[in-house]
This record gives sequence, C-alpha cells and structure tokens, in this order.
Amino acid sequence: MIGGEGMARKKSNNEGGGGPNWLDTYADMVTLLLTFFVMLFAMSTMNASKWQQLVEAFATNKQPDKKTVQAVGMSSKASPAAVSSKKEDKNKDVTKVESFDDLYDYLKNYIKENKLEDSVQVHKGDDYTFITFQNSIFFDGDSSVLRADGKKILDFLSEGLKPIPKEIGEVRFYGHTARAGGSKTVEQQAFDRTLSSDRAKNVLLYVQYKNILHPSKMVSEGYGEYRPIVPHDGSEETRKKNRRVEIYISKTGKVSSVLDTVYEDIKKSENK
Repeated sequence: MIGGEGMARKKSNNEGGGGPNWLDTYADMVTLLLTFFVMLFAMSTMNASKWQQLVEAFATNKQPDKKTVQAVGMSSKASPAAVSSKKEDKNKDVTKVESFDDLYDYLKNYIKENKLEDSVQVHKGDDYTFITFQNSIFFDGDSSVLRADGKKILDFLSEGLKPIPKEIGEVRFYGHTARAGGSKTVEQQAFDRTLSSDRAKNVLLYVQYKNILHPSKMVSEGYGEYRPIVPHDGSEETRKKNRRVEIYISKTGKVSSVLDTVYEDIKKSENK
C-alpha cells in the first residue's frame, strides 16, 4: 500500500514538471502557421528573380547571400540603389557620341562644364534633341554674323553629329527676334523677318560646311518676333529670352520633312 502511494506520488511529480504533451504539438503548429503567413506575405511582394535564386540555394543546400534574402521581401517599388542607378543614367558622363541617344548627355555635359546654363538649354524628347541658344551666344545686336563663341559651340555640336549621320533624320534651325515695343513700320517688320531668317540660315551653313550631314536633311526658318516663348511685357529680360536660335535634331525615320510628305501625296494623286 505504501509502495502504491509512492508510485502515485512519483507519477504526479512527473506530470507537474513537464506539462501536458499536447502543448508542445500546439506550439509547433502555431509556429508553422506564423512561418507560413510570413512566407505568403513575402511572396506577395517579392522580387521574382531573387526568389528563384533563394529557392535554388535551398535546393542545393547552399547558404543564400544576404542581398538575395533581403531582395525577396522587397516591394514592387524601386530600391534606393535602383533609384540611384536611374539618376546616374540620366546624368551620364558622355564625352563621345556612339548613338543618337548619347547626343543629349554629350551636349548637357558641355553646357555644364562651360557654365553655359543661362545661355544654352537642351531638351530630350521622344526621338529628338532640341537646343535653345540665347541670341548673344551667336550674334551681336542687329547682326547675322556668327561670333567666335557661337562657332566654338557649333564645332562641338558638329563633333557630336559626326559619328551618327545615318541616325539623323532631319535638323531644323529656327531664328527668332523680339518685339522692341510700340508699333513697327513695314520696313522694321521686314528687317526683323530677314534678320531672324539670316541668323538661322548662317547657323545652318556653318554646320553644313562641316560636310557631316547631307544638305537635304537641313532646313532653316525665321519667325521674326512671332514665336515668343514668354509673353512680351516690354522688359529687356523678356526680349532677351525671346531673342534666340533653336536647333531641332530628329532621329532617322521618326520625323519626316513636310515637303517629303507633300511630294509623296502628289505622287499618289498622279498614279490614281
């Protein structure tokens, strides 16, 4: 009897020390469920290529690198490194043009290095590059004779065009004057029109003499005061902005000449 009570007491002590066995199983199940939901969340926002690398690493019993593990849980938004890379792409240090797409960065770097931001602006569009020059860069007042500083910039531009003549579809040169204030006589209006046309033409001719592009790809136009980029308010600052020369450079096959379109329409009508 005494022995039976001792055995019972011993059994009771064992149960009190370890707790019920089902608690261990329950704890394991909760842990697995938590792990499962964490994995689902990670998969919903994962980087697919990195996830594949992680799976392959586990399949071959290799330790995945830290970057791969972190990338799997990344959202669809670009990481700071990716954003930084994009910024670097936008500010490439291009000193030599190898394709049409290099032309913008080539010019942008030149403008920055020579501190010409206030006088020259360059814009990159869909398959074109557009450059705006303040008039003082190229010409003295009421003159259409190219200045030395203007020739220097055009030399640099021509060097950029030299490797890619087949990628250039068309180059348009635009000349603009500015409203001086008050009404103009017919002679003054004619002078402005002629001046803007001559300026655009002389910039074109300087580039044409480089013998890089076929002359048929180049066109010049003068708009006088009638295409201002800022509303005229009578101030010299406004006139300074509106007095300018612009160069539009399009990629091959993206912009066709107006005349080419007209001639093609004429041919079609004659063949009917």
